[in-house]
Amino acid sequence: MDCTKQLFTEFNERLSKVCEEFADLVSSKEGPTESEMAEHFKNFRSYIETKTHDFWSEPKDYLDGKTGEAFIGEMDMEQALSAFNEAAEIIDDEATPYPLVNRLLSFGGDACEKMLTMVLEKPWQPEEGEDENEFFIRFQPCVAAIRYFGTAKYEPAMEPVLTRFCSYTSTQEYIADSVKVMMMGLETKGVPMLIDFLLERSDEEITGPYEDMMIMLTHVGQKVPSNDIYQALRAGFRRMKSKVIAVICIGDYGDPRGIALLKGYLDRNVHTIDRETFYEALSAIRRLGGEINDIQDPFHDFTNKVPKDKKDKK
Repeated sequence: MDCTKQLFTEFNERLSKVCEEFADLVSSKEGPTESEMAEHFKNFRSYIETKTHDFWSEPKDYLDGKTGEAFIGEMDMEQALSAFNEAAEIIDDEATPYPLVNRLLSFGGDACEKMLTMVLEKPWQPEEGEDENEFFIRFQPCVAAIRYFGTAKYEPAMEPVLTRFCSYTSTQEYIADSVKVMMMGLETKGVPMLIDFLLERSDEEITGPYEDMMIMLTHVGQKVPSNDIYQALRAGFRRMKSKVIAVICIGDYGDPRGIALLKGYLDRNVHTIDRETFYEALSAIRRLGGEINDIQDPFHDFTNKVPKDKKDKK
C-alpha cells in the first residue's frame, strides 16, 4: 500500500469511529423520531470536522515522520488531483480532507479546469450490465469534484454540469445531491442559472432532473432569499408535474406569500388532489405560519364536512 492510500485509509477508519460516536448521541430509547434526527444532524458536519481535525497534525511513521497536513502540503497540482480522486474512492463520508481542499485551492482555477474535464468525460450512468455499486465507486471522484466546485466558487462549472445533469431523464440521488451542494456553494452567483434551467430550458410541464432545479433553487434561497427566487418558485410550482415536490419546496423556502398560493391551489383542486400532496400542503402552510382550519378536507380525516362540487350546487 502506498503512503497516500495508507493515509486516507487510516483517516477513513478514524472517521468511521467518529460517525459511530455521533450516532450514539441520539438519546431516544425507542429510536429517534424524524424531527429528532433532523435536529441532531444539523451538527453532523461540524462534529465530524472537530473530532477528526487532529488526525492531520499527527506524525506518521509511513510518511517519514511528517504529518498528513505537511505531506499533502508538499504535493504539486497533479499529485494533489490524483490524491483527490483516491480520497474520493476510499473515504466514506463524501468529505474531502481539509488539507487536500486547501492544497487544491492554492492552485486556483487550473485545478478546477482539470476536474471539470474529468467530470464531463465520464459517463454519468452505469454502462450496460455494470454493477450499480461498482459504478458508484467509480463515479465518486466526479461526485467529489462537483461538490468541490461549490467550495472553490468555480462559476465556469455551472452551465456544463447542469446541462449534463439535465441531459438524463433521471439520475442517482447522490449525483443530484452533489450538484445541489455545488449550487449552494455558489450561492447568489448560481441563482440566474438555476432560474434559467427551471423556467427556460425545461418543457412546459416540468419533470425529471428539472424538478431538481426547483429543489436546488429552494435550498439556495433559504440562504440568500430574494423576490426573484420566490417568483421563480411560484412559476415552477404552477408548471411542475409532480405537485408534491413543488408544495414541499414552497413550504421549505419560507416566504409567507406561499400560504395564499398553496391555499388557492387546494381550493381549486379539492376534488382531484391526492392524499400525499394534500397533507404535504397542510404541512407547508403550517411551516409558513398559516392556519389550516378553513381548508376543506377531501379525505374526511380531520373533519366530517364533505366538500361540495360546484356542479352539484343548485
